[in-house]
Amino acid sequence: MRAFVLTIIRLGPCGAYMVAAIALLSVALLCNAPSSSFAWALYTTMLPMTRTLILTLVNASDVVFWGVTLTLLVAAAIGGYLAVRPERYLQLRFIHAHAALVASGLAVLQISQSSAGFASSSFAQLPPVGWPVVDGSSAAFALFVLIFLACLSAHVAIIKSVRSARHRTK
Repeated sequence: MRAFVLTIIRLGPCGAYMVAAIALLSVALLCNAPSSSFAWALYTTMLPMTRTLILTLVNASDVVFWGVTLTLLVAAAIGGYLAVRPERYLQLRFIHAHAALVASGLAVLQISQSSAGFASSSFAQLPPVGWPVVDGSSAAFALFVLIFLACLSAHVAIIKSVRSARHRTK
């Protein structure tokens, strides 16, 4: 049971990368099917947690947009491998988790700031969408806590590795 829980915790950073990738894919879906209620629901669900990322990449070239999306998907896949094989690549696991922690921390901070919308855009014409799966702020905070635990797990693994290396050299 303990190994299962630790694997779930180590998968936390994958969640951050997947949320960002899904947010970018929701933009592409919305561009291809602007009348789809599913596309709008997915976009408006993902927007609060990834607003800065989306606004930064919407005006980027297609190569940059799809390159970042592919990079996020690859980062999530690498994180899955690192979660299943935690004893290998400790430094990469450490960096992977901490990059996700910084990104999710910025997302939580962004969500916590009260803003009624975009200053440069008017979204008054948006159709009302009911997507009651999760509340954006609580989901982002839960993901942040999970990623924090993954970072803590990486710290513990590195400390154990250093201690065992010291013990072997004595």
